[in-house]
Amino acid sequence: MRILLLCEGDPETRDSLSGSTKSIIEQFRAHDHEVLGVDVDLYGVERWLMAGATFAREKTRWRAKYRMLGRGFRARSKKAARYIEQHRQGVDLILQVGATFAPAHRGRTPYVLYCDANFRMAEHEIASGTSWAAPLTEEERRLVVEQEAEVYRGAAAIFTISERLRRSFIEDFGIEPTRVRAVYAAPNLDLSRIPPPAEQRPEGQPPTILFVGREFKRKGGDLLVEAFRRVRAHIPDARLIMLGVKDAVIQEPGIRFLGNLDLEQPDEWQLYSDAYRSADVFCLPTRYDPFPTVIMEAMYFGLPCIGTQTSGVPEMVIEDETGYTVPVNDCDALVDRLLHLLGDRSLARKMGEAGRARAVAAFSWKATYERMMEVIEPIVERTSKVDRRSA
Repeated sequence: MRILLLCEGDPETRDSLSGSTKSIIEQFRAHDHEVLGVDVDLYGVERWLMAGATFAREKTRWRAKYRMLGRGFRARSKKAARYIEQHRQGVDLILQVGATFAPAHRGRTPYVLYCDANFRMAEHEIASGTSWAAPLTEEERRLVVEQEAEVYRGAAAIFTISERLRRSFIEDFGIEPTRVRAVYAAPNLDLSRIPPPAEQRPEGQPPTILFVGREFKRKGGDLLVEAFRRVRAHIPDARLIMLGVKDAVIQEPGIRFLGNLDLEQPDEWQLYSDAYRSADVFCLPTRYDPFPTVIMEAMYFGLPCIGTQTSGVPEMVIEDETGYTVPVNDCDALVDRLLHLLGDRSLARKMGEAGRARAVAAFSWKATYERMMEVIEPIVERTSKVDRRSA
């Protein structure tokens, strides 16, 4: 099968969807499909002109306008159309990541979508203050929903990163249930590099919490720091390791910032792996996060996870089995669950083992590929039959 994949960012690197696009491409190629991945994002003069046209004094609003509103949508759609016209001969399928552009000029070539979110989901989480919808006006939000809806209506199928997102497409956009399939995702790293849990926990380590996230506020890093201070009042030797944060935003006892590591570099991968191996609990009190793959990463490392009751997080963290979920911004509940797991390492290990078993069974890119192909193969076959009859 020949597939044209369209996305924002370089599809061959971690630049697009935190590496998920790259992982999807690798799976299709591993199964002997030919995939041409193209980047429809804006660069150079085009990017600067669009930035000027969408300028807003507040940075988050500027970013949301640039990425979500009509000007950027139309510019990316034009780039997508050029690529489609260049390559559609002999292409069996267009696979588009997200809906921030439209796949025009495709003729009879069907397209499918892989989505980690939609704008209605972002509106549901607007109270968090950190979703894409939060900085936009009511009229701007209406326009974004309309342009997304048109992309969704034309898709032969929509693949979602969670069941919660699947329901949103059905309930919020009126998409037929048979056209939407939850295929999930997986960690964007080489899982063979993760040591078995039995080899991970060095004895004599102080009780340790691990956080991984680049967007400190959206991922709830500030809330975790506040909770950690209260945890230290009960467990004075507790530690908090924070990965992904570019700069050490807080200097105080027990907290260590390791920055945004390049996992392709052996020494930085070792730092990353050691942080997981030394931790007792993984905690991501995110305010808005459609399906944080880092939680699955922690599960593969055999850590119990504490997340929040938002979007697809409860589909990963099974309550009282692989960890706990707490309400968004509930510091009291967060402190309670952290103390519970840090104070009972036997329970933490048991939950970590259950989490790893669940991750291995449910969250792999091979499983995602197989779920997608169950839908894609009939679509391509139907199109081929129509083309043969028309010939």
